[in-house]
Amino acid sequence: MDALRYFLVPAMTITGIAGFILGGPFVWLGIATFAVLMVLDVLLPSDHKVRSRGIAPVADIAIYLQLPLIVTLYVAFANSVATGTNPIWGTDGSAWQLIGSIASLAWLSAVPTLPVAHELMHRRHWFPRAVAKGLSAFYGDPNRDVAHIVTHHVHLDTEKDSDTPRRGQTIYSFVFQASWGSYRDTWEKQGEILSRLGYSPWSWRNAMWLQLVLVGAIILGVAAAAGPVAGFATVGAMFFAKMFVEGFNYFQHYGLLRVEGGPIAKHHAWNHLGMIVRPIGVEITNHINHHLDGHIPFYELQPEPKAPQMPSLFLCFLCGLVPPVWHRFIAQPRLKDWDLNFASPSERKLAMAANARAGWPAWAATD
Repeated sequence: MDALRYFLVPAMTITGIAGFILGGPFVWLGIATFAVLMVLDVLLPSDHKVRSRGIAPVADIAIYLQLPLIVTLYVAFANSVATGTNPIWGTDGSAWQLIGSIASLAWLSAVPTLPVAHELMHRRHWFPRAVAKGLSAFYGDPNRDVAHIVTHHVHLDTEKDSDTPRRGQTIYSFVFQASWGSYRDTWEKQGEILSRLGYSPWSWRNAMWLQLVLVGAIILGVAAAAGPVAGFATVGAMFFAKMFVEGFNYFQHYGLLRVEGGPIAKHHAWNHLGMIVRPIGVEITNHINHHLDGHIPFYELQPEPKAPQMPSLFLCFLCGLVPPVWHRFIAQPRLKDWDLNFASPSERKLAMAANARAGWPAWAATD
C-alpha cells in the first residue's frame, strides 16, 4: 500500500488528459484536482509514517510515468483544439475554454511535475537527470537542477539563496526573485564551467541553449498541431506553471535563517506532513530530511515531526495569496516559535535584524 499512494501522481495527470479528451467544460478537470486534493489534505490527519522497505520499484514506476503522461496531456490539449471539442477562440464561451485549458495545463505542469523532476534531478545516473530536464521544460525551466543543486543546497536560508524568502516578503515578489535567481545562477555557473574549459559562455555547449530548444519545441509543437492561439495558450500555461512552482517553493524556507557556511540542521526547513501532499509532492515536503542528504530517494526520507512544521501546504498557498493573512496567522506565529525554540544565538540575532527590516516585533530580542 505504501507504494500505491504515489500513483496519485499519474492519476492527477490522467484526470487532465481525460478532461481534454472529453472536451467542452471537462477541460477544467485538471485544475479541479487542486480543490479536491486541497480539501483532503486539510481534513485528513497528518502523516508521520515511515514508508515500508522494498517499495522502490513500484514507487519509481509511479513517478517515471509522469514524463510520458505530461507529453500526452499537451497532445490531448492540442488535439482537442484541432478537432473543435475545445474551442478556445472565436465562439461563445471560448474564453472559459481558454482559461480552463491554461489553468489545467499550468497546474499539472507544476504539480506533480515539479516534485518528480526534483526527485530525479538529485539522482546520480544521467537518465533520471535527463528525465528531470524534460519534465522541467513544461514549466519553462529545464535547467532548474543547476541552480537548485549548486546554489540552493549550499546557501539555503542565507542572503545568497534566491530560493529563501525574506521575512515580510510576499509570494508575489518572491516568484519573480526565485525565477530570476534560477536563470541567473544557471547562466553564471555555466559560464564559469565553460570558461575553465576554454570556451565562451555563448558556446553551444551552454545548457541555456538547451532550455530554448526544449521549451521552444513544446510551444512550436502545439502551435503546429493546433494553431497559433493554442501555441500562445501553451506560453501562458508555462508562465503560470512557473508561478505555481515558485509559489509552492515560497513555503519551504520562508523567513528561516542560517549563518553562511554554518552546518545545516533539522530546523533549517519547514516540513508539511499532510497525508495528500506527501505522495503528490513525492516526499519533497519531508524537506529538512532531504536537505540533510539530497541523494536519499524519496521513499526512504524520514518524516521529522519534531522539526519546524507548517500546516497543509495547500492551506499555506491560499493564505499566501493574501499576504496580511499569511503573515499574521501563519508566518509570524511559527517564526516566533522558531526564533525562541529552534534558532541558535547567532541565528536569533539575524532573526531580530530581519524582523526589524520587515517591521515585525522583536519577540526574541537579544542584548
